[in-house]
Amino acid sequence: MTVRSSSHRREVLNQLLNFFWTILCFAPVLWFWMKEGVSLYFYMFIAISLIIGILPDKMLNMFTLSLDTRFYHKLGVKKIRKLVQNGDVVNMAASKQRHSLINGVAQARRYLKTIAMYERFHWGCFTFFLLTAIFCFAFGHLKLGFLIIAANLIYNASSILLQQYNKIRIRKFTG
Repeated sequence: MTVRSSSHRREVLNQLLNFFWTILCFAPVLWFWMKEGVSLYFYMFIAISLIIGILPDKMLNMFTLSLDTRFYHKLGVKKIRKLVQNGDVVNMAASKQRHSLINGVAQARRYLKTIAMYERFHWGCFTFFLLTAIFCFAFGHLKLGFLIIAANLIYNASSILLQQYNKIRIRKFTG
């Protein structure tokens, strides 16, 4: 297999995986808002989520749960890493060669910016999912509220943990 086809296969697998998780986990949220109807609450929740997503780095870093990779290991981040973009399953399926996103300090610094973007996205989504679930519970939509909480844990909380873990690991290379 050539490098180009291996790289192309990795991209396709990553996009399919992203599509799968996004559709699966956004479905209950979209279902609720389609059922409920877009209201002032919807727009307030979007605004709050966007504000969380644009917080300065110093404020966003205050949400870091730990600076110790062992903490994330105990939470199962290595299991999470198997089924995500550029994760273990994608890398094994795309190529028999070990794939590395980082080959030097400059690449590590660039990848830290990518991680920050992913983390911001998932914090914003986490906030929107959480506010939507609280709204569900407040107005008696318990089953949908629990479904949204589960989707939030799978799609956002696990991704945030993974990004925080990756950030710690990669910062060791950048000094």
